[in-house]
Amino acid sequence: MISIASRLELFVDNFLIDRMNGTVLKLHQPKPAEIAIKYDKYWEGYPDNPISFYTTVIKDGGIYRIYYRGGYKLQHVNCYAESHDGIVWSKPDLGLVELDGSSSNNVILSTPGQFFHSGRLCPFVDESPKASDGERYKSSMLGVSPPAKAGCDKRLVGLYGYVSQDGVNWNQLREDMIVPAELKNHFDSQSAMFWSQAEDQYVLYARHMEEGRRSTARSTSKDFINWTSPTLMRYSDTGTTVPAEQMYTNQTHPYFRAPHIYISLQARILFADVSQVSLKDDVDKAVSHFVTDEQRSFYESNVFEQSGGLGDLSDGVLLTSRAGSDTYDFTFRESFVRPGIGQGNWTTRTNYPSLGVVQTGPEEMSLYVQRDFGQKSSHLERMTLRLDGFASLNAPYDGGDMTTVPFIFDGDMLVLNYSTSAIGSIRVEIQDINGEIVPGYSLNECRGLIGDEINGIMTWDKGNSVRGLSGTPVRLKFHMKDSDIYSLCFRDIRS
Repeated sequence: MISIASRLELFVDNFLIDRMNGTVLKLHQPKPAEIAIKYDKYWEGYPDNPISFYTTVIKDGGIYRIYYRGGYKLQHVNCYAESHDGIVWSKPDLGLVELDGSSSNNVILSTPGQFFHSGRLCPFVDESPKASDGERYKSSMLGVSPPAKAGCDKRLVGLYGYVSQDGVNWNQLREDMIVPAELKNHFDSQSAMFWSQAEDQYVLYARHMEEGRRSTARSTSKDFINWTSPTLMRYSDTGTTVPAEQMYTNQTHPYFRAPHIYISLQARILFADVSQVSLKDDVDKAVSHFVTDEQRSFYESNVFEQSGGLGDLSDGVLLTSRAGSDTYDFTFRESFVRPGIGQGNWTTRTNYPSLGVVQTGPEEMSLYVQRDFGQKSSHLERMTLRLDGFASLNAPYDGGDMTTVPFIFDGDMLVLNYSTSAIGSIRVEIQDINGEIVPGYSLNECRGLIGDEINGIMTWDKGNSVRGLSGTPVRLKFHMKDSDIYSLCFRDIRS
């Protein structure tokens, strides 16, 4: 029996759904807002080597922080920007790292030579009750050990631990790496780490190569130092550990309003360069991909030559997982972040979503997307969605219904994040575990909802209280017309 207690549940998967009749799960694309950051400093690679990339966004109380890779003389550095609203960003003059005789920059870390892919700092705020004040922020960094540490002539690739008290001044946690690579191509992109409140442990999602496809593996730790052997993530659309397409970054993190649900805004890439792929399907796509004269001319005139292959294309897709699961739910195969108008975003390794989604208004959340990669116009764009608005349970004009699986809840009221048209509506019938109507909660007694609210309270003739059913298995049957439900929860009157 499922127990959702008072947790917020999103309609990003089929977790609560038993039967749908005329209703569907609908993906919603974010809306472009404004440029958050222009990569226009020489330590960001501007203008000759614009390779700023791999961004992480966190909201820390009243401060928003962005961490991203810079490009200084073909070397990677870690850069920092901050904001008080998630909209207007500044690059503070930190004075921490000297470049070309000056420390007047926003570089927070320039790692030694062993960190051959520095610039992949992916910080998180450690909310573990055991975390010390001096290590409130944690991150990993991709590097190699000296041959002697590997016990052989080869260097060992892996992740080193980094900690910070303030999110700006960082120190290496220990001399040895904390997570050695165990899989092919392990860690070759951003490695998403976080403290999971739902799992009571640290969780890591990292790149690996599975049967010729870029995919993801998961590892966990109780202390941030000792990690389990990686478990390969499975994909719901294929039923295997091999995704249907190349997934470059995984960007997996707990959703801030429902931390038991992990949002994964992955970068999906179509390679035109056959040297980058091996599976027949990918080779066939690369060979058959048609590059127009216009695209070729734009690429040759505007894209830095080391950015990647001509004809490579990428977009962002939405996958989800749940705490403790080794499966990505790939309910929506269509693009979540499309390239959009303009040749600048139809080039290699652009349109990659950042790691992190943050609230930027009472009804708004924001994500940040890499645009114009490898070009002088390279920048980070803010995009917006309504709270919980990744996807919805949707009904058309002609209406439809959805019946949930049986579950147990805890709370006084049923609260919906919903939207209807002027002629649309949402009504709810409460049933017992056998599908029989609970007296007082029939469809005819439901007053329904019309409008557009983040916290809409469902009411019946007897009122809005459902406390008498708390702890008892129930089903909900939603009757909908021209409407969307983004999330639901049961809430106490006092909350």
